[in-house]
Amino acid sequence: MGSSSARRLILAGLVGLLVTGGAQVAQAHRTELSLEIISDQASITPDGRSMRFNLTTRCDRKWTIVEATVSVSQVGASGAGPFTPSCNRLTNVVVVDVPVVNGTFHTGPAEATAVLVVGQGPNKRAEDTGALRVRPSVSGLLADQATLESDGAVRIDVTVTCPMSAVGRGGEVRIYDGRIVGTGTFGPTPCDALPHTVSVRVASSDGSFQVGSAEASAFAGIEEGGDFISSFDLRTIQIVDG
Repeated sequence: MGSSSARRLILAGLVGLLVTGGAQVAQAHRTELSLEIISDQASITPDGRSMRFNLTTRCDRKWTIVEATVSVSQVGASGAGPFTPSCNRLTNVVVVDVPVVNGTFHTGPAEATAVLVVGQGPNKRAEDTGALRVRPSVSGLLADQATLESDGAVRIDVTVTCPMSAVGRGGEVRIYDGRIVGTGTFGPTPCDALPHTVSVRVASSDGSFQVGSAEASAFAGIEEGGDFISSFDLRTIQIVDG
């Protein structure tokens, strides 16, 4: 009799352990919804039509995204738009681009708010706000084609766009055709939120460029408030006869 009672007690204890263990496993696999603005700085496009910064999300791929929006406000301008969260039960960095709705974004302080609502039975909501320091950006884009000149150098266009709050500092172009590398520089372009195209002569002390495919890179720089900001463009171009 005592032996049967002992066996029943042991079996009950084992069942209890299994149930408790199962509950712990279920708890360990439960995903908590989270959202956080992690940037203390943001950048705006040269024309002030969009602002970019980073946030983190944590959500489950099985959940339905009901709302994922970001809004930004600053003196004289505001913007809002959706973002796409990464839902894989891990904490992921998401880069958000917020289009302007009113006015034009500019450098200086801004306030950002992010909202993420998911459907998991009853909806769950996460929200975060943060202060941002908005910095300018510069765009320097290479043409897809360069022209070979009679002395073996090449000439290529670079289009630079920078905001009115900044000062242009010029830039540099490098071209490699598989045999030689050449460098050319260009001076400051106006910063008025409009694109300005400059023709850059690129030469090499190692010889003449040849017609055909080449790798080209360019950077353009601006300065604002003591900060130096640059852009970088890398692409495959074609060198053609002039």
